[in-house]
Amino acid sequence: MGDFHTSQLADTSRRDFFKQLVLGGSGLYLSPLLFQSCDTEDLGRPPFGVWEDMIKMLEQSPDHLVGRRKALVASKDPKAMTEFVRDSFQILPSNRDFLKYMATETLYGTQMALRCGLATPREKAEILKNMLVEAGFEAKVVWETTTISLDQAKDITFRQYIPEFDPPISNRRMRKWHKALGIEETNANVELILNFMERSETLANNLLASIDEKYIKEKPVKQGFDEKRVPTVVYYDNGEEKYAHVFDPEVPFGQLHPTNTAKEFKDAKALKEPKEQDISITLSCRNVMDKWNESTLVTGTWKLSELLGNQLQIQFLNNMAFGDQATKTVSQISNFTPCLALQDINKDVAYLEERSYLGEPITLEGEKVLERYTPTVQSDEDLAAAVGKIHLLEGKVDPKTYPKVRLELEPKDADGNIIGGLSMGNFELVDNGQSVTGWMKQNSISPRILLMYDTSGSMPKAYRGDGIKAFLAETRSMISEVYPSAQVFLQETDSTLYTSLLNGKQYDADLIIYATDGENSDEYDASYQSIYNSGPPAILLNVYDKDTHYKRLRENIDFTEIAADDQQTTITEIKKYVDQLSFLTYVVTYNSFDEDKDHKLTLKIKDTEHQIELPFKFPMNNNVLGNRIIGLYLTLKGKGMKTITRVLAGYEPQLDRNGNKIIPNRQMIQEVHEMLLGGAVMAFEREAPTLSVQLTEYLQTLMSNRGWYEAYQDNNMDRAIEELGKGTLSYPQILLSMMQRLQNQVTENAVTYPKGFRACIIKAIPGYYNKKTSMSFDYLPTSEYLSIMRNGEQGFRETIKKTAQLAILEGHMFDDSAYSQLHEKPLILNMASGSNKEFVKNALADNFPYYYPLVNGRSTLKFIDTSLQTKSYWNINPWSGELYGILPDQTGGGFSTTKEQLEELQVVIREYSKLVAQMNLGMTITGVGTMPIGIVATYSLTLVKLYAFASQALILMDAGGIDEKINEALGELACNVYKEILYSSMGRIGTAISTLENVDAASPGNSTIKKLIACFSVSCP
Repeated sequence: MGDFHTSQLADTSRRDFFKQLVLGGSGLYLSPLLFQSCDTEDLGRPPFGVWEDMIKMLEQSPDHLVGRRKALVASKDPKAMTEFVRDSFQILPSNRDFLKYMATETLYGTQMALRCGLATPREKAEILKNMLVEAGFEAKVVWETTTISLDQAKDITFRQYIPEFDPPISNRRMRKWHKALGIEETNANVELILNFMERSETLANNLLASIDEKYIKEKPVKQGFDEKRVPTVVYYDNGEEKYAHVFDPEVPFGQLHPTNTAKEFKDAKALKEPKEQDISITLSCRNVMDKWNESTLVTGTWKLSELLGNQLQIQFLNNMAFGDQATKTVSQISNFTPCLALQDINKDVAYLEERSYLGEPITLEGEKVLERYTPTVQSDEDLAAAVGKIHLLEGKVDPKTYPKVRLELEPKDADGNIIGGLSMGNFELVDNGQSVTGWMKQNSISPRILLMYDTSGSMPKAYRGDGIKAFLAETRSMISEVYPSAQVFLQETDSTLYTSLLNGKQYDADLIIYATDGENSDEYDASYQSIYNSGPPAILLNVYDKDTHYKRLRENIDFTEIAADDQQTTITEIKKYVDQLSFLTYVVTYNSFDEDKDHKLTLKIKDTEHQIELPFKFPMNNNVLGNRIIGLYLTLKGKGMKTITRVLAGYEPQLDRNGNKIIPNRQMIQEVHEMLLGGAVMAFEREAPTLSVQLTEYLQTLMSNRGWYEAYQDNNMDRAIEELGKGTLSYPQILLSMMQRLQNQVTENAVTYPKGFRACIIKAIPGYYNKKTSMSFDYLPTSEYLSIMRNGEQGFRETIKKTAQLAILEGHMFDDSAYSQLHEKPLILNMASGSNKEFVKNALADNFPYYYPLVNGRSTLKFIDTSLQTKSYWNINPWSGELYGILPDQTGGGFSTTKEQLEELQVVIREYSKLVAQMNLGMTITGVGTMPIGIVATYSLTLVKLYAFASQALILMDAGGIDEKINEALGELACNVYKEILYSSMGRIGTAISTLENVDAASPGNSTIKKLIACFSVSCP
């Protein structure tokens, strides 16, 4: 079992509950295939019966405001409802004028207020009014006339209201849960985050000591309070008017405020809910040959209210059936479907599907598969007749950038004519003894022609701007006249001609036409000669018809040159050349494996004796890139907020400026490939929900596995598969820690809260190339934390001290974070960096593109390491004091890696094949062009560890021990797989929920939390 990490003093029941979460091994990946022989008593089958009972208890916790509201409405008790609203919701003052507009002001809205316990005075009144109406009473919000003073209003505001986490769980019930789950309390180990608050204050004070007052831009909060319009509720019981005051907690139920001696009030105007905001999220990419332009992969727009309290899955569905996923290697996944899928545990399938977005399937080059898919389709009878005519099969293999392989096939009849119209189903491909899946790009003559054009300033006017556009349009039109089904692709280049041609030769094309003046800015590399020779033929259009630069190109590479000083003549010459070419009928591509090994591809026409063997080996040069995707990006936009862009993987365009040229490289395409095999999750909150709500939702996602698992227990595989098709829910445990609320959020002098909304991105990337897996967490700058002070001043300093907690949390949760990198480093404030000439000189030397905006960007306060040992920095909002640690990749959070040497997959794959055959699971995860409910889930169920980050689990699978388990029950194998992931692959377990509510070292060893943590146990039977 992994360690449980805690930090801040909490009550006994909360501590005990946390321990339940950790005991037994609850980690990032939960597989409920693990409980089959426990004594269930009256709880039903574990673990689901226990978890269901836990949810009932959680909903009775004082801080479970949603559950308490439901129970109180059912009770129809106005007094209990009034006291609940009055005493359980923290009052939110405005950062502009305190409570001047309390009669009408709304911040989070009533739904989010119930979730997190923070509400404006008007929202509190609305919550109570709505409860009374639901309970059958007539009720309305009124504005009460009082003489409450400003100081009295402050006394009311600056006090703690939100109840503690304290579910009513008896020791007897706890023992019953433990017995049902087969849990022994001794499995837990509690590790503490010591001095959590002290460390936060120390960090904040150290930074504050170096900030001159002149750099602080905070504006004092106007001390406004509208004592004549205090939101109150009036309701009617059997026609009698009654009162429910919820602003001042000292006012007894049934009375108006004592200063309202005349009992004066008037009906409030209708509440205006928080202004709705559209949030657009776009997933995009950049390619080797077009790094300066982004291509959209998928985009979606949601109302902010639809995202709050929910998660958005960012996935690249692999378009493979269940059996293929179990029997193919990760490298054989040939295309991916980008997906943005909303998860809301309270909404039905139709709602989620409507708010989930699928992009078009793409290749590793970012090419949209269906957009350029040209094969013709024949009837079964015509296909059989065509196969019967085959007399000879010939072919050529052209290995591209790993793992892509291109095949050029020629099935011929007895007269030597190529037989067209065959489908991929007529061919069988076996690479080094392993069956692989091919993709038929074409089965009739439809040439793919790449039109490249130099965009450098040395090109003549006729080949720039409108001139090049007109020329390309005429050239494309001419090619289409000769070959109506031809596919013509346009590609800009710069003056790196050798590199551009090298990438073009790796492009999946039949012909390259390149308009350039021949002026070259890069060097020829003889190690690429085989690629220059083997790729598609190239026509270079000499736009000046001069030999000044072209003669040097001809010394190194072979190409056909056409004088191109006259465009009409040029187009005629291109046509003559194209007319003489013989283009292919069949082009098939597939993804292979084992980059550094010799391959023997056996290609056979099914149900015939026609077979050929084609040996090949991938180019062994790390600079062979083709036109692969080199960067993946996520962009978030919303009205009134600054656009946020994150590099999910690969090329960072923001560094490719200020005189620093970034050349695409192999590492970039590998990072992208790993990201495609992994996935990401975004989460959105106003402020974090109360602890009991968080844990309830986490349990509800676990409960989503109940249908298929209990059907499996009943040996009803048909129903199990049907339930699987509905999908399951996911709640990454890291959210429980990283999206919790701040400690000491409210004091007698300050209240700190996010004016905006909290958002984060969790990335999980498998160690496919670099032999390690990684998880990263990134706070997005949407929260806008601020502090409202009793005296209206110094909110800046208070916010730094409060948000410094996030940095301490990051430092403990992750192997690497801004805190761990900057701790004890010599720091300098960017505003004052001019006084340190040596630092500026060194920073702007080799790392000029990175440090220039840090040193000179003055919109925010930044603390930079003067020793230049790390590029991380502290970022502070000069108006509010909000503090975030920023890593070198510009994310705010941290990341951890698991260094595991990857094992060969063939043994595992063979054993999984046996298992799949036994199970006979014919399910498909997703189909091209369809949107099953699976896309609104995270594919958390799967025997081959295809939960969310499917490829990661498969790659990291340790084959040891599988042989002896393969014939055992499905549940035992799943359990074994689960342990392999948790104990061997994922490192520290329990960390994800370890810091939840930050329990302090003072926790007694036998506390309820430590016992409750065990109830998320996933021990094997």
